[in-house]
Parts: sequence; structure tokens; C-alpha cells
Amino acid sequence: MTFRYGFGTPVFASFDYDFDAGATLLLGPNGAGKSTMLALAASVMTPQSGAVRFNGEDVSRRKPRRRLRQVVGWLPQFTYPYPGMRVREQVAYAGWLKGMARSDVSGRADRVLDLVDLSPLTERYVSELSGGELRRVGLAQALVHEPSIVLLDEPTAGLDPVEVAHFGAILGQMSDYSTLVLSTHRIADYFEHFDHVTVISTGRICYRGTAQEFVNGHAGYTEAYIDALRGASA
Repeated sequence: MTFRYGFGTPVFASFDYDFDAGATLLLGPNGAGKSTMLALAASVMTPQSGAVRFNGEDVSRRKPRRRLRQVVGWLPQFTYPYPGMRVREQVAYAGWLKGMARSDVSGRADRVLDLVDLSPLTERYVSELSGGELRRVGLAQALVHEPSIVLLDEPTAGLDPVEVAHFGAILGQMSDYSTLVLSTHRIADYFEHFDHVTVISTGRICYRGTAQEFVNGHAGYTEAYIDALRGASA
């Protein structure tokens, strides 16, 4: 697969990657391609050559893309309030966009808002929320249609330590998803929740393996990460 923005240098060239079942921590420096990789996997963007495949089907085609989106929950780096919508309304609307029946979306929105600890704010206008609360609305939107694949892109970027800890507690309750991928720079905050680690640098995989293998022989997570990047540049 090859992908570039406009006429610039390709973010990915001859890139090939299959998501592992279980929970994967996606690491890499700024500009490595993490956000692009998740957006491609969510079918938000399309590669210039090659294909993103789900169950063997190219998701650039309409029907396979629709089937993929019905089972993928994607949390991009930024969550924006829909004008004039309250918290429950925005999450329910996201469920309806994913193909849920209107009769199901309200009840499911309430359940997922409880999961992310936003039940007291369901009638609050989304535009009135703090940054951490807005990120949790984004997570609720990603989960409302009960996806089997969840892609989270820097979900705690810009949050304070209390909000980061809150998100970590939520993450610990998300073990039912068959595939979970989280892109982050905060290795120590989330490492215990993950089965696999993938490190990318300049659009290339420089480490892929189990979480235990990642730290074996290293003094800690940071040392393992630096060593993976050093190996990519060697």
C-alpha cells in the first residue's frame, strides 16, 4: 500500500500490516504515520495504490466499506461538538450514522455514556463540555454501535493527569473488543492493558511483537521504545 498527502513524500510506501486480535499499543514519534494508519484502517482515507482489506475485501468499494464501518469504532485525535446537540443526542446520532435502528440508539447511548462516566451530563450541550469530557463523548461515539474493532488515536492528548487516569480506568473495562488499537505517547499509563506492541517510524514498522517481548532485556518501557527506534535508523 502507498499513501501520500497531495504531491508530497509518501507517508507509506510498500506498507503491509495486519492488525492482531487483542489489544495493540501503537507507538512512534510525531509524523511517523500513526494517525494516517488508523484513518486508513477506518476507511476515512484511501491509499493511492494497494488496498485496505477487511475479510479479504477491498474497502474502497462501497459495500465492503459499509460493512467495515459497521464493525469499526474510530476515535480521531479531535472530537467536535455538533451545533445545538446535547450529549445523549450527539452519541445517539453517531449510532444512527453507523446504521443502528432509531429505536435502539437512545438506550445504547445511555449505556455507553455510563461506561465513560458521562451519565450525569447527558442533557448538557456538548459545546459546554471540558476537553476531557469532550474526549469521552468521542469515545462514546466510537463505541455506541458495539463495534468489534476499536481504533483510538491519541485519546488523551492534551488532557491533565486526572483525566488521563480516568481514561485508563475506562480502558481497563474494554477487554471485550476483539481488536483494540491505541496510538499514544504515554506508554507507562496504558502498557498493562495491552497484548501487543507495534512501533512505526517514518512509515515503516520497526518493531512488532508481544508486550512482554517488547520489554524483555530492557530496564523499562522508554528504553525498549528508544531501542526499537534506534534499530529502525541503523
